[in-house]
Amino acid sequence: MRLFIGIKTDCDDYLVSLQQRLKEYGKGNFTDKANLHITLRFLGEIRPEEQKNICEAISEIKSGPVYLECLGLGILNGGIVFAKVGGDIRKLLELHSQLEAALYKKGFEKEKRAFRPHITLARGFERCGFNIKPDKNFGFTADKITLFESRRERGKLVYAPLFIHKLR
Repeated sequence: MRLFIGIKTDCDDYLVSLQQRLKEYGKGNFTDKANLHITLRFLGEIRPEEQKNICEAISEIKSGPVYLECLGLGILNGGIVFAKVGGDIRKLLELHSQLEAALYKKGFEKEKRAFRPHITLARGFERCGFNIKPDKNFGFTADKITLFESRRERGKLVYAPLFIHKLR
């Protein structure tokens, strides 16, 4: 099972509108609306029997909802276009830190890369110009953490929720 832990956004329509504008400037592999999210922790290939430990670790998170904002676009080498995430980043970083500690207690290695919250909009983006500035920022409240399985269904990439933890 290929798993990751993330936060679904409540601004999918806004993000899709940014993707539509990006398509005017180039081409690439655009993230499906149903798959838009902020990754808290990529776990990779996990044995099914380990899923229980992951769910227990997620359940240990003691954080209330987090106010976040989509703040415009960035691009990385390799053509990865993403929406920047702002808002209560301090609280989001605390939530991420709690998750890392809980996973570590369950026997998972600590993440070596720094956590940089973002929402991937496209991969392999080839641009013929790129000057998209969002008209406005879009805020939303993240009130759930989800364990997702990444899998192919009929040739389409699907992020299927396996476990949802409500932030209170």
